[in-house]
Amino acid sequence: MNALLRVLSLPAVFLSKIPGLAPVVRACSTSVGQKFLMAITGLSLIGFLVVHLAGNLQLFAGEAVFNAYAEKLHSLGPLLGIAEVGLFATFAAHIGLAISTASMNKLARKSSYALKETKQGLFILPAGGASSWMMVTGLLIFGFLVIHIMDLKLKKGFGVDYTAAMNADNEAVNSFQAVKAVLSHPVHAGIYFVCLIALGIHLSHGIRSALQTLGLHHKNWNFALRTLGFVMAWGIAGGFISLIVWALGSKS
Repeated sequence: MNALLRVLSLPAVFLSKIPGLAPVVRACSTSVGQKFLMAITGLSLIGFLVVHLAGNLQLFAGEAVFNAYAEKLHSLGPLLGIAEVGLFATFAAHIGLAISTASMNKLARKSSYALKETKQGLFILPAGGASSWMMVTGLLIFGFLVIHIMDLKLKKGFGVDYTAAMNADNEAVNSFQAVKAVLSHPVHAGIYFVCLIALGIHLSHGIRSALQTLGLHHKNWNFALRTLGFVMAWGIAGGFISLIVWALGSKS
């Protein structure tokens, strides 16, 4: 774990050597800075999920509508590539922060001196408070992302028949049929369902935690904010699960 954390700390170490950035990096390496960055990256990823879900819900509108949406996305060319790199960087940062948080919490329980020393160093943004089930669901979400990329980005889903999505040159040109092929495959549908339940659990805690970190915490608001986080988390997860139900129901 220590070796992994040292590797993850390399970007922070590099940035700290750039004139003018060292104070910023040090601030972000404190417990407060770590929590703030966790909240920002987490909410950014939630924003992506909302947009992604809105696009995918067009599956219900039919093949022509969804393929037109997919074609519009692909027409963005380099801009889409930049957005994907930014998304990956945000996700990687969120994972790095989560690993550091878990490690630093473990060290903090062993020694208050170790916690004090860590706050002064360039660890990957120490301290935090993520519980063990947040780490478990986070790992499931990461696994889901890898499978999702294999299934729909690379069209290499294990056991998935992409024939209906291919043209005469064996190129995937029909996004609607590709998504349907993946989501209607029983094994893939089951994996997606489990991972989306993990997503709902993760977000139901993560949204409230992020809002609290950013200062939205008051005894008169807390119940409403917890409710908002719960509804939003399961609205996102439920929205994606509805696509699995649709695909299984429409399987010919």
